[in-house]
This record gives sequence, structure tokens and C-alpha cells, in this order.
Amino acid sequence: MVVDSLTNSKVLAVTENKDKADAILKGSTLEKTSQEAHSYSDATSVGVAHGSVHGSSSGNLSGSFVGGTGNINGSSTGSIDGSTNSTHMADATSTSSVTTANDARASVRLVNSDGDVIWTTTQESKGAKYKGASADVANKIVKQLVWDMEKPAVTATKQ
Repeated sequence: MVVDSLTNSKVLAVTENKDKADAILKGSTLEKTSQEAHSYSDATSVGVAHGSVHGSSSGNLSGSFVGGTGNINGSSTGSIDGSTNSTHMADATSTSSVTTANDARASVRLVNSDGDVIWTTTQESKGAKYKGASADVANKIVKQLVWDMEKPAVTATKQ
């Protein structure tokens, strides 16, 4: 991608023949892809019950209690007839998504025929609006190289 971007810039002539080259571009890259999974859920539940009771009951109680001792007897009877109706409603929503992230880093150097490093840069990207991280890093490298080549050289003078 760097070679393609350099060729398209038309600032440098790109060759694969070492004997014709004034400098060699060397470097290393790292590209990392990761995924993040997100899941959300929400639920609501409502219930209502209603009914009626019809029936009868009866009871009796008898006994005696004298001087701290005694006994009590009793009994009860009854019946219940009824009906009950109930309604239950529930709503549940669940959402999940996976996000993929691309990161790319590249470190390159331009080396002259004597093996001296004459230029270096390190660039990184998480991707651009219309291209992936690797293509974005390649473009950043070439932009930096062109910019550095076009800026005026700073020379120190003694007074």
C-alpha cells in the first residue's frame, strides 16, 4: 500500500532495481483486529387477578374456667364456592451487536546506498472514513515523506 501510494504521489520514482535506487524504503507494520460484543435486554410484566366468593360458615365454642383450671371445647364448619379469573401480560426486548475495530501501525525508514538512515517516521491509524486502517497508515506515511521533502532545509550559520 505504501508503494502504491508513493507511485500515485508522482513525487518519487519507484523502482525495484537496487542498482537504480538512490534510497531504499524499509519498515515493519502491525495490524490488529478486535471485536467487541454488546448485549442489552429489558423486560416488563403485569398481572391482574379478580374473583368472587360465596359461602357460609358457622361455629360454636363452650367450656368452663374456674380457679385457674378448666377446659374449652369448640367446633366450626363452613364452605366456600367461588371463581377466579386472571390475566398476565409480558414484553421483553433484547438487542445485541458486534463492533469490529481495526488498528494499524507502521514504522518506516529511508536508507541511502551507504546504509545511513536519511528519513524515518512512525504512523498509526484506527481507520479513516472511507478506507481501512492499513490504507490510511500508508497514506499518512507518504504524506509525511512528501511534506518532509518539500519543507526547506534548516541550516545553521556561525556569526
